[in-house]
Amino acid sequence: MGTRREITKQYARDYAKGAKKAKGAVLDELVAVTGWSRANARRALSTARKRKGPAKAVVRKPRGRTYGYGTLKVLIEVWRFAGMPSGKYLAATMDLWLPKLEAFGELDKDRLTPEVRAQLLKVSGATTAAQTDQGRRQA
Repeated sequence: MGTRREITKQYARDYAKGAKKAKGAVLDELVAVTGWSRANARRALSTARKRKGPAKAVVRKPRGRTYGYGTLKVLIEVWRFAGMPSGKYLAATMDLWLPKLEAFGELDKDRLTPEVRAQLLKVSGATTAAQTDQGRRQA
C-alpha cells in the first residue's frame, strides 16, 4: 500500500499540471500500474495532491478502555455462566443474568462493586462481543 501511495504521489504532479487529454493518459497509466478502477485512481490522485510531505499510513491512536479490569473479569464470568452466548444476546439479557448470579453467590463479591454492576447493566452488544472474545481465547 505504501508503494501505491508513492506511485500515486508521483503521478499526481503530472495529473495536476496536465490538460484534459494528458490527465486521461496519466489516469490510464495509474490504472495499469496499480490495478485500481478509474474512479478510485482519480480519487487517489486528487487526495495525493493535497497531502503534504511523504506519503505514510495514518497511525490511529488507540481508544481508551471504557470498562476497568474488574468489570471485564466479571463480564467474562457472567458470559461463561450464561453459556457463552453472543455479545448482543448477553447485553440484552444482562439485567436477567446479573441479579440471579448475585442471588446464588456465583460472582466474586470483591469485584462486583456498585460501579461494576452499573457498568455491566449498561454495556453494549459490541463491547460485550469484543470482551467475550478475550474470554474465549483464555478458556
